[in-house]
Amino acid sequence: MSNKKEVKITCPHCDAVSPFTVWLSVNTRDDPELKQAVRDQSLFRFTCPYCGVTTMIDYGMLYHQPEEKVMIHYAITPENEKEVVGMLTDPEKNVPFRPLFENNYLIRVVRSRNQLLEKLAEFDANFDDRMIELYKLSLEEAFRKEHPESGDLQILFFNTENGEQMFQIIDGTETKGVVPLNTSFYYTLLQRHGIEMGEMSKETPIVNGDWARTFLTTDPFRKDMRNTEDQIN
Repeated sequence: MSNKKEVKITCPHCDAVSPFTVWLSVNTRDDPELKQAVRDQSLFRFTCPYCGVTTMIDYGMLYHQPEEKVMIHYAITPENEKEVVGMLTDPEKNVPFRPLFENNYLIRVVRSRNQLLEKLAEFDANFDDRMIELYKLSLEEAFRKEHPESGDLQILFFNTENGEQMFQIIDGTETKGVVPLNTSFYYTLLQRHGIEMGEMSKETPIVNGDWARTFLTTDPFRKDMRNTEDQIN
C-alpha cells in the first residue's frame, strides 16, 4: 500500500508556511492515479496557497508497480542508498525481499529524481536499462570527441508524448541537444551482451554509468564499443 505524511513547507518566495504531502511509498495497484503523478512530477510540485509560486520539492520514496513487477527505491542521500542496498543484498537483511526475487522483480536503487524518471521511461518502453547505460556511454564518448571542451555531462533517456525514445544531453546545467535512440544499435548491444548478463531481475540494484564503466573494463567487446559512432547515428 502507499504511505504518505504531511510536512510543513516554507515557501522560498514569500516565506509562508503551508502543509505538503510527502509520499514515502507509492503502490500503483492500490493508487493507480499516482503512476502518472510520479511521471509528470506533480507528486513533487508544491504551489504556495498564499503567493501562488510553484516549487519542486525533492524527497526520496519507494516506487512499487506490482502489475509490472517493478520496484524502484529513490535514495535521496548516500547513507540511505547504502542502507537500501544493504537490505537488498545482505542475506541476513533481505528476507522480506526474497519473495520478490523469486518472482523476478526488477528492483533498482537510484539517487536522483531524474534517475527515477529515467528508469520508469526505460521500463515503460520495455527496454533493458543495462543496455541503455551502455548506449549512453557510447553517446558520451561520441559527444566528447566532437566537443572536447565539454565538462560534467549527463545523458538522460526519456519517452516523448508521441512515444518516441530520445536522449537528452546536458553539459553542466545547459541542454546541448536531443538525440533519438537508434533501435538498431540498441539491439546490437542486446545481442552482444544480453546472454552474458542474464536476466535483468538478477542484476545488482544499482545500474548506472558507473556500473556500465565497470562492466566494460572487463568486457571483451570494449574495443568495439569505441568505434560505434556510425552505428549510433
